[in-house]
Amino acid sequence: MGGTICTWLLSEDLSVDPISAILGIGSAVMGGLAGQAEADAQNAAINAQHKYSTQAWRYGKRSTMADWRHSTKQWRLNEKNEETLGAFKDATNLQDWLYNLKIQDFEYASQMKQYAKSEKIYGQQLTFNQMAQAAANEAEYRKMEDTMKEMAFQNQDIVIKALQSEGIAAVKGQQGRSAEKMEQAEFAALGRNQAILAESLLSAKADTASALRKIANDKFGADLAAEASRMLRPDRLPQPPKPLATPRAEYLKPRKPKAFDFGPKPVKGAMASSTGSWMGAATQGLSSIAGAIGSSGSKYDFTLGGRTNSLGGA
Repeated sequence: MGGTICTWLLSEDLSVDPISAILGIGSAVMGGLAGQAEADAQNAAINAQHKYSTQAWRYGKRSTMADWRHSTKQWRLNEKNEETLGAFKDATNLQDWLYNLKIQDFEYASQMKQYAKSEKIYGQQLTFNQMAQAAANEAEYRKMEDTMKEMAFQNQDIVIKALQSEGIAAVKGQQGRSAEKMEQAEFAALGRNQAILAESLLSAKADTASALRKIANDKFGADLAAEASRMLRPDRLPQPPKPLATPRAEYLKPRKPKAFDFGPKPVKGAMASSTGSWMGAATQGLSSIAGAIGSSGSKYDFTLGGRTNSLGGA
């Protein structure tokens, strides 16, 4: 048993207690069987633990790889979403920038139309002021001309009256001092009247000059008012800066798991052997037989492992 072949050779008559020998051998066999069962149970437990550990290790490895693949997909999705959001913001900013440029161009064109209208009104106002001045000057000149004509007629009347008075005196035959005095009186009256006319003429010329200056001043004031109402030429606003590209967030790419991330692969524990139990059982059986033989005085030869041995006897 247990790989050991025992051959018993009886050299003398058997006088051994068979019950004791059988009980000893039975006890040894039971001990061997118990050791075998314990070793088998221990080996089964080791195999089961190794199988469980190996399966758990494989599941852990699969879980780690699945987590890595999921993290990689999430990383790619984050980068895609970041690019999509950045592109949307860039397009929106560019659209707003172009719209602001159109508004700026529209406002500038509207201001230029207002400026052109203001320039037109300003030119028309200056033309009107010049025409009004010319009309007022012409009226004053005409008035002065009428005054000069009237004074000329008055002077002519004065001279005629003086000549008439001189002729009347000559007709009456006045001579000597009387005639001379009358002539002097007539010439004096003529001089006074002409002096009055001259003074009136100078006064009329002064009035005309004053009126012309007032007309010029009024035109200048009207020109200033038109200049004050004149719109300044609008300047184009500087172009707003072109929008910058939206910065993209960077995401760290998940690291691919290495062998050390899975941990060491489970190693099966040392297996229990039943050889020792059977050797123990064989030894116990031999001891029981030896004891029985020793008590009977008989001698036995036996072969164990190819060698012949003797027990008992003298």
